[in-house]
Amino acid sequence: MLQCKGHSSKQDNLAVTAVALQDHILHDLQLRNLSTADPSKTKAQQRDTRSKSLKRNTRAVIDTGLKTAVQGPKVEDPEREYVLDPKPPPLTLAQKLGLFEPPPLPLSSEEWEKVKQRSIMQGDSTQPCPICKEEFELRPQVLLSCSHVFHRACLQAFEKFANKKTCPLCRKNQYQTRVIHDGARLFKVKCATRIQASWRGHVVRKWYRDLRRTVPPTDAKLRRKFFEGKQLSIIEAQTEGTAFARRKEPAEPALPPQLRPHARVTGQR
Repeated sequence: MLQCKGHSSKQDNLAVTAVALQDHILHDLQLRNLSTADPSKTKAQQRDTRSKSLKRNTRAVIDTGLKTAVQGPKVEDPEREYVLDPKPPPLTLAQKLGLFEPPPLPLSSEEWEKVKQRSIMQGDSTQPCPICKEEFELRPQVLLSCSHVFHRACLQAFEKFANKKTCPLCRKNQYQTRVIHDGARLFKVKCATRIQASWRGHVVRKWYRDLRRTVPPTDAKLRRKFFEGKQLSIIEAQTEGTAFARRKEPAEPALPPQLRPHARVTGQR
C-alpha cells in the first residue's frame, strides 16, 4: 500500500514538473516581453488602458468663468535616457519550483551608471554597430545590461528573428535595455571637428596666398620670378586699360547721303 502511494506521488511530481516545463517554455517563446517590442502594439495597448482609465475617472467640471493658465506643450530633453524593459512578468511555475533561475531584478540608476561606464571604457559607442556594421550617427541606440550597445532597430530585428531575448555578442539571457545617446553625441563632436578643420584650412590657405602675393621671397631665383610676375601683371593691366579706353572713344560721325558721292569722287581724284 505504501509502495503504491510512493509510486503515485512520484508520478504526480513528474506530471507537475512536465507541466511546469511546458508552461515556462511557452512563456519564454512569447515576444511581448522583449525589450524592443513593436511600438504600434504597445501604443495600442497603452491607448486601450488610457481610454479605460479615462472612463473610470470622468468627473463633472464646473465652469467658473475665470481664465485658466494655458500650458504649452512640454519640451522633452532629446538626450534623456530611459529603460525600455516592461515590468518583470510574474514567476512561472518552473521558476517557483527551482527548475529555472528567476529573472534578474531591474537595475537601479547606480547600476546602470556602472554598466554605462564599463561600455565607455570598452569604447563600444565609438565603434560600428555589431549587427549592421554601420556607425551609430544620430539613430536610436540602446545599451544592454551586459554593457553591449546596438542600434535599436537592429536589436529589435534580431529579437524577432531569434525569437528569444539573448545578447547577440555574449548570449546573455533576459538582459535589460536602456536608451542612450553616446553615439549621437560622439557623431556631433566628429562633425563639428570636421567643420572646424575645413574652415581653418580655408583661412590658412587664403592667408598663405595673400602672403605669396604681397611678400617677396628671399631666394634669388624665386625673388626674380616674383618681380617678373608683378611686372607682367602691371603690363597686362595697362594693356587692358588702353583697350578699354579705345572701345569707349566716340566713333566718327557718318556723312549725310547727299555728300557720299562727292566724297567718293574726291577720293578718286
